[in-house]
Amino acid sequence: MVAVVLYHVGVPLRGGFLGVETFFVISGFLITALLCSEWEATQRIDLAAFWLRRARRLFPALALLLVATLGIAALLPGELRKLGHDLLPAIGYVMNWHLVWSGRPYFDPVVRPPLLQHLWSLAVEEQFYLVWPVVFAGAMRVIRRRGLLVLTLLGVIASSLLLARGYRPGVDPSRLYYGTDTRAAGLLLGAALALVWRPGRLPARWPRWAAQPVAFDLLGLAGLAGLAWAFLRLYEQRPLLYRGGFVLVSLLTALVIVAVTHGGAGQLPRLLGSAPLRWLGLRSYGIYLWHWPVVVVTPTLLGRQANAGWAMVAQIVVTLLFAAASFRWVEQPVRDGRLGATWQRWWGKYRGRVPAPAPVLADQVNRTVWLWGAAMGLCAVLGLWSAVRGMASAPSALRRATAIPALAVAPMPLPGAATPMPGRTVLGTARSLSPSTLPAAASTADAETPNVGTAIPTAVPLPTVAPALAAALQAALDAAVGGAIPGVVATVKVDGEVWHGASGLRDLAAQLPMEPGTLVRLGSVSKMYTAVVALQLVQEGKLALDAPVATWLPALPVPNADLITVRQVLGQTTGLYDYLEDRNFAEQAYDEPGRRWQPAELVEYAGRSEALFLPGAPGAWDYSSTNYVILGMLVERVSGMTLDQAIHRRIIDPLALTQTFFQPDDALQGELARGYADSTDRTDAAMSFVWATGSIVASTADLQRFGTALWAGALLDEATQVEMLAVVDGYGAYNMFELAYGLGIMRNRLSVGPDATGAERSLETREVWGHIGGFAGFRAAVWHAPQGNITIALGMNQASANPNDLATALFEAVLAYQGR
Repeated sequence: MVAVVLYHVGVPLRGGFLGVETFFVISGFLITALLCSEWEATQRIDLAAFWLRRARRLFPALALLLVATLGIAALLPGELRKLGHDLLPAIGYVMNWHLVWSGRPYFDPVVRPPLLQHLWSLAVEEQFYLVWPVVFAGAMRVIRRRGLLVLTLLGVIASSLLLARGYRPGVDPSRLYYGTDTRAAGLLLGAALALVWRPGRLPARWPRWAAQPVAFDLLGLAGLAGLAWAFLRLYEQRPLLYRGGFVLVSLLTALVIVAVTHGGAGQLPRLLGSAPLRWLGLRSYGIYLWHWPVVVVTPTLLGRQANAGWAMVAQIVVTLLFAAASFRWVEQPVRDGRLGATWQRWWGKYRGRVPAPAPVLADQVNRTVWLWGAAMGLCAVLGLWSAVRGMASAPSALRRATAIPALAVAPMPLPGAATPMPGRTVLGTARSLSPSTLPAAASTADAETPNVGTAIPTAVPLPTVAPALAAALQAALDAAVGGAIPGVVATVKVDGEVWHGASGLRDLAAQLPMEPGTLVRLGSVSKMYTAVVALQLVQEGKLALDAPVATWLPALPVPNADLITVRQVLGQTTGLYDYLEDRNFAEQAYDEPGRRWQPAELVEYAGRSEALFLPGAPGAWDYSSTNYVILGMLVERVSGMTLDQAIHRRIIDPLALTQTFFQPDDALQGELARGYADSTDRTDAAMSFVWATGSIVASTADLQRFGTALWAGALLDEATQVEMLAVVDGYGAYNMFELAYGLGIMRNRLSVGPDATGAERSLETREVWGHIGGFAGFRAAVWHAPQGNITIALGMNQASANPNDLATALFEAVLAYQGR
């Protein structure tokens, strides 16, 4: 429990979440040991009594938490609406499957998680408590203890195989992490241990030398050392975790259980049985329940100070106080009958009678069920009320924005066409490229910088789409706004005709409307720009796709650096750890908005973690932003320019993209929307820590023009385009179940519905090429559909949104208008 709490408050304990696996093993062992004792004494299992004990242990503290969480949700804007959806699964102990079906990741380092997300593990346990006693009682009658042991071990193997076979590098592992089927191994291994190991009794054939206390102490210390290593090293993306790591943690936990329950004298049982640890252990359930809401609400209350050392200590102290209060005044009174006795005395006094005798088991069951039903009914009513209230109140500020004339559905010309923008100023970069770092082949022309301060010609306006299509597209934007999403902006081009639209707010605090020319951060869509520049250098013969990166960057501090090729960097097949998925790095980077991160230190940070697979391993793919930091370094080394200069010279200036900027080097001209992660404003994040992988800021009009130009062959020749579009399987990453990845470009199929006749639309019709991205409170996407010549570019200022939902709605509007 200590490992779990430290992990969640932000202490760099990378595998601290594995404390839950240890808890599973302990729970499976304890429950099965109790069942074995009952079976030996009575040759039966009293299921009603078993479930009643579990209910009295679990229900009261959870009911208190659920009611209190409603009050906590009032402190977090937009949280009441989400909580309304989560309360019923929490009450029914199916939170793990609810999180799976709603697609909520466990390891997202940026978006605020749900207040009740931690109840997924209690759901797994409760499902075990419900099923296992029935299985145990039946198996003990039919196949006896040995048969049940074999059956349990087979369950451990099956669950472990499901976990290992379901794991794919680069694919969000949350389904595997939450699933009862894939996480049952720990509970079942604990149960198997209880079938062969009885606390205080050594097996008859146990060797005498192994029965010495020192032997058990050494065994337990080995288990503790192994757990410490796992908590420090088995981070959430490490393949070993899913290919045996969870089972390893379970086995190490089993060693500790054996070492401290053998019944002989020893130092380890005394250590783990010390008063402070017993105090924590008795309150571990309450600590687990209360620490998570405290952790979730802290960033809202403290802002950037939430990750300070004093704030971490404060979170732990508050959690312990809540857990101690729950244990003293709720959990213990219910477990030892004091609460029932108090109720009887009060009721007897009220009725003028002496207290009734102790109730029989049936009465206890009825009373427990009634109290639980009343508490959960209250939670359900409050949850439904909060959901309705959240849905009713969240769009209220947004409705004012949609009434502003600037957001009318009438098509608008390209931003900048009617009013030419002043010349762009390219700020000097804080990094310099020493001549000694440039290859000898770099020419003077290559090292030229773009003209500074010169006016860039504006684009010629394109014909606008028909009013009926414009109205349908605007309706799709308006429908996307509400709840957690403040505002959206989009540009759609169909057969040479263009439409620009916006809806909602670009700034919640100032209540400013999103407008068609509003700038948004593109996040990982920026990878396409970096990839295009690199591929231009390939077609010029200055880079070779299958040459080792070490040819130009010989001292790269990453695993397998000498094996990685340019193609593998572009195609995300290096296996390198993604530094942006590291929660500790993300928290540090967001807490230092004024810091200028250097590309080398980003790569060095990623290089501290082992690779997920060897570069170019057959069938292996993993999306990693580290690859594109390396690609940006390659571009600088080969071109003799800084990356922002290369992107200006090769993409922005030739296409006259007057509303496209590389930050932090360019000064923005125009209004940038505020970006939000739930309700937290992330706009002031340091753009330098995403650099080549996410630094582009643009209007959707410019993004659409870039996407259209790329597909039309204006940026790459035909042979290079063929290389770019050669894809590998993306294994359903980022909820794109038909994702494939080329060289800096995604191929996807949007999940549009049937056509007007009810027929399913073809794969070719649904196929789109482009990229999605997200950073600093923004989500963006650009998709080009070859069939129909449709290009969709969009941005939204909410990190928790899925840009493909809006892209699909816009795409479906176009297809319906075209009758396709």
